[in-house]
Amino acid sequence: MTNLELIQSRHSVRSYSGKAIPDDVRNRLKSEITYINTHEAGLNFQLCFDDDAPFRGVGRSYGMFRGVRNYLVAVIDPTFPDAYERAGYFAEQFVIEALKLGIGTCFVGGTFSRQNVGARVEVYEKIPFVVSFGYPEDDKTPLLAKMAMKFAHRKKMSPRDFFDGTDSEYEAARQEFKWLDIALEAVACAPSSLNKRPVRLKTTTVEGKLQIEATTNGQETSPVDLGIAKFNVATAVAGIFDWGNPGTFYKD
Repeated sequence: MTNLELIQSRHSVRSYSGKAIPDDVRNRLKSEITYINTHEAGLNFQLCFDDDAPFRGVGRSYGMFRGVRNYLVAVIDPTFPDAYERAGYFAEQFVIEALKLGIGTCFVGGTFSRQNVGARVEVYEKIPFVVSFGYPEDDKTPLLAKMAMKFAHRKKMSPRDFFDGTDSEYEAARQEFKWLDIALEAVACAPSSLNKRPVRLKTTTVEGKLQIEATTNGQETSPVDLGIAKFNVATAVAGIFDWGNPGTFYKD
């Protein structure tokens, strides 16, 4: 399986079984979070196992989640540069690592109780989102969740839809960057808050050289989504991004 195929296989899981996560899998997930926190200043990600408090009650979850007992809390210090964007980037890294272990996930931005998360949060820190995770519940997705997923995917968007530019600019970019369609597919697969999918790739010219940038078209409320999409592109194509909006991509 290629990195793109792995990213494409990810989907949001809102209904979980009661199957416990074994110790070896827990330890691998913990190691991933330890690595992220150690290498990224301003991030204080925390894993909570066997705790349903933030999702308890239909009123909080709007009937969208079932059986959530494990979750990643994205705790950040917002005074660090690009903290929200980096939180999205490295949370998606966790999501893909969990996927390799057979663990389903879902980014959750608002349908949980921040007051009831089982994480240590300092007064200066923020929780922009959590990521629920666990073993998916087979064929028992609640009706409301099925309706919501159908609504969320009501419009099929092609990779071309995630390029910000004219058709001639798109074709020129494809000639210059043979991997562009792979990158656009990676953006198309990126989860986003409220399924808005605001991230686009575009071309810009710097000192006579054509470059690819990721942007949210001025939607400054979407830095988490920008980070998630940047991780997908960097993983599918192999490269790195500058932080910020827009952020330039450098292929390895």
